[in-house]
Amino acid sequence: MSLSHRPSLVAGCLAGLVVGALVALVAGGRFSGKSDAGARQVQILREENARLRGVVAESEKAKAFAKNKAQREAIEREVVAIRGLEFKTPVDYQVLDRKEIKATLSRKMSEVFSEEEFANMTAALARLGLLEEGFPLRQKYVDLLGEQVAAFYDQHTHKLCMFEDASLENSQNRVVLAHELTHALQDQHFGLARLPLEAKTNDDRAAAASALCEGDATLVMTEFMMKNLSLGALKDNVSASLTQNMDELAKAPRFLREMLVFPYLRGQEFCGALFSGGGYEAVNQAYKRPPSSTAQILHPVKFLGDEHEEPVAIEWKELKFRGKEPIADNVLGEMGTRILLGDGVEAAEAERAAAGWRGDRYLCFDGGKTLVWKSVWASADEASEFAEAEKRTLAKRYGASTRVTLVTQRAEAVVVIDATDAAAADELGAQFGG
Repeated sequence: MSLSHRPSLVAGCLAGLVVGALVALVAGGRFSGKSDAGARQVQILREENARLRGVVAESEKAKAFAKNKAQREAIEREVVAIRGLEFKTPVDYQVLDRKEIKATLSRKMSEVFSEEEFANMTAALARLGLLEEGFPLRQKYVDLLGEQVAAFYDQHTHKLCMFEDASLENSQNRVVLAHELTHALQDQHFGLARLPLEAKTNDDRAAAASALCEGDATLVMTEFMMKNLSLGALKDNVSASLTQNMDELAKAPRFLREMLVFPYLRGQEFCGALFSGGGYEAVNQAYKRPPSSTAQILHPVKFLGDEHEEPVAIEWKELKFRGKEPIADNVLGEMGTRILLGDGVEAAEAERAAAGWRGDRYLCFDGGKTLVWKSVWASADEASEFAEAEKRTLAKRYGASTRVTLVTQRAEAVVVIDATDAAAADELGAQFGG
């Protein structure tokens, strides 16, 4: 064994000697600071100690990276075996610290949504009753994802980003990596950027596409975890569940909490239904014609086979109100409707009332002061059930408020209007209620 092949051992010994000498000298009072020469000697020793510590740190980092690389490659092979897809190109890893993760997430959001768009989105969701007015939506997303994310895949740069201290000795980190590696496979085979994951005027379609991707990855992750289940792995995962920082998630509005977990939990159920009918090949086929609504995710039968059900598009001839464009034009969907009604009626009733959803669209005007929301339902009875639940939700929300709210039904269609005064409500009804 030559010393040139063991730099960490040599550097470690030297660093220990320097630290020991420094402690002995200071403890003995020989370098008390009264002598300039002594002070210089102390400074020299400190600098040398710092340099050697750097050598040790770099050496250990290189060793850890090499070991991590071998573990990553083993996990890659296992994910390939589970998912039945091969990597076309090597996975491009990027290691970030926690601050860099948050900065990256913030930057990615800014690339998709401007500050004005976030403000308008917040105002519209507040008018619907899903958020408080003035809620810091953009920052909350960054905080939530920065708290919960252990790794993530960027479909635009095609990089898999991990924390620098996410050791793969920990089984929880290996499970997370299996999930993110599935996204890399999805991207290489199906092109994630081609999916409507960032659709700005149809949140429902975006959530459905996300549920396909996350549900697929969660299905693989679950199988990976079961194949590698051991007492130590179980302990790691239980420990991670008990100690993970959940403060931001606990403080988030229910709408954000539920929509954050929706793609994973409901998406896994959806992909599980596809898998039961045709294995991962059935999941592969779904990327060619992705689910187009959260209704299809919640009720896979609406996506599969002869009972395939596409959402009904709501069309209006003119979108301007009093000469102004809407600040938000979007689709809430069945899942969003279920969450909204859950604030006014019991959870089971909200689920039933939202289950007949066939399509919707809302427009928000005047900086969030005025809203029209039209939805269509599977039958007049389904429409009536929703209308009654929404009336109770609005009554609970506004109480004795002077705002004017109208819920009108015409056959299978329901129009909800929320305005500052009766004149505005009447105009909205005349223009958008047909």
